[in-house]
Amino acid sequence: MASRSPSGKTFADPDTSISGGRALRDWSLSSQARFTRAPKLVVAFVERRGAYSGIGGDMLKLKHWIDSKGIEQAGHPFCQYYDNPGETPVESLRSEACIPVTRGFTPEGEFKMKELEETPVAETRHTGRPEDFAATYGPFLEGLLREGYELVGPAREYYATVSAVGGPGWGFLIQQPVAKR
Repeated sequence: MASRSPSGKTFADPDTSISGGRALRDWSLSSQARFTRAPKLVVAFVERRGAYSGIGGDMLKLKHWIDSKGIEQAGHPFCQYYDNPGETPVESLRSEACIPVTRGFTPEGEFKMKELEETPVAETRHTGRPEDFAATYGPFLEGLLREGYELVGPAREYYATVSAVGGPGWGFLIQQPVAKR
């Protein structure tokens, strides 16, 4: 979801990592980000196509569904954002509302399950207004590319609660799966 926005200074505090504290190494792009590993997760998820701002409704439906099935939540909810909203038509934007769960389950309709493998990620934090998320995402992703990293999956944005999900910029932590080129 690389953005070409002006640089902002609202970035990560390494102590906010939710990756289990297994840092690959502390890394600084002007003290804006660090590398760590996202843990292996089993997630319940709902796919979305359209404006990222609508993902909150999908997250609420997903939470209601897992609760109705007795499936226990096992971590902070997050969304995966696959496309750059500055380059992709709104109706074509792809995202997923995801909730880590304690066990696998049989998918039902729009409610699906998958396992996310442990993966190296760069992480940062957006602390500004939600609508200013591009001021964080742009410099963060551009810095990774400039430093010789490849973006190898969708950006993940973690939220404190299911009801906090409002689209990019509403979360407390951004993770981007990466690989060295």
